[in-house]
Amino acid sequence: MGKNYMRLDANFDDLLIEIMKAGGKIEEAAQTALLESAKPVYDDMKSFIEKHKVTGLTESSLREPTPRNIEEDVNRFVLRVGFDISKGGLAALFLEYGTPRQKAQPFIQPAIERNRAKTKRIQKKKLAEILEELKK
Repeated sequence: MGKNYMRLDANFDDLLIEIMKAGGKIEEAAQTALLESAKPVYDDMKSFIEKHKVTGLTESSLREPTPRNIEEDVNRFVLRVGFDISKGGLAALFLEYGTPRQKAQPFIQPAIERNRAKTKRIQKKKLAEILEELKK
């Protein structure tokens, strides 16, 4: 099964170091950039699952990008964008991968792939904005 999460990639280490040198907090900057960049992926998944609404349970299991959903993974911050299986998200996996009777309708991995470049641009832009604000 593919990963249904985003992370702040190390290629922004230079910006994060500059933010730290300017008196900013790396953790706050990274989390802000990650939350902002998760919105397109979340919106993409949400628009797909809304079309398959029967009870609303699967739709309500889609995790919103919030600070409480960010985890620190060694020297990276990880924000899981996807469905909470324990809260009704199992149907999303059935849609994504199919069942013996239902053809797969991939939308989780495609949402991540479609927005990959956009999320990186958003992360870089947000970190640059934070740095500029600190330099004032």
